[in-house]
Amino acid sequence: MDAAALKTLDFIHRNLAAWRDDPERNPVERERDLNSQLCKYLNVVARNGGFAMVHFHHEEPQGSQHSADISASLLDVNWIEGRQYTKYDPILLLEGKRLPTPGSGRQREYIASPAGDPPMGGIQRFKLGLHGAAISIAGIVGYIQAENCPHWFDEVNRWIDDLVSAPASEWSSHDRFYTFHHDPALRVSRCESGHSRISGVSQSVRLTHLWVEMSLRSPVSR
Repeated sequence: MDAAALKTLDFIHRNLAAWRDDPERNPVERERDLNSQLCKYLNVVARNGGFAMVHFHHEEPQGSQHSADISASLLDVNWIEGRQYTKYDPILLLEGKRLPTPGSGRQREYIASPAGDPPMGGIQRFKLGLHGAAISIAGIVGYIQAENCPHWFDEVNRWIDDLVSAPASEWSSHDRFYTFHHDPALRVSRCESGHSRISGVSQSVRLTHLWVEMSLRSPVSR
């Protein structure tokens, strides 16, 4: 499954700028709307662009109380790494997060909720096994609505450093982001992070962070 998940992440990364600059796309700002738009766009491009084996879905249930923002599943039954997957079995789960996160006290929700609050953080939910407990590769789409990708790479790592230094912290320096690649022309970036898990079948999860600067400039050729 890891190979299929990585190919799907590559596909999303290649299409982020064109989705943002699609002249048919309404300029929405809410995460739910952005996630829904992105799924619809990716499904159309997948059908027409040689990636027709995968379907993208908005809101994938994770137990009775949680749902992942975006999932990718196979359209046909297939065997991957010795396991049979159907259209009901996601091969990839992703969260969608705005940067900066709107609302008082939610500034660091890309990573984790404030101590004592319900776990709403993007990385936090994967780390706790609330999302994708049995998978080892997942992702987060970051909708950059102020500043740029390099700014947020530094800022998020600073937040992680602050969490590491907190008393009785469940975070470590190994949670920091690495391998940052930024395309200033397309205004998209990609980086990775790895996280040990407190619970779940998979003992660790590797997250690919796909970021797109949302301010519209000249359209990008598809």
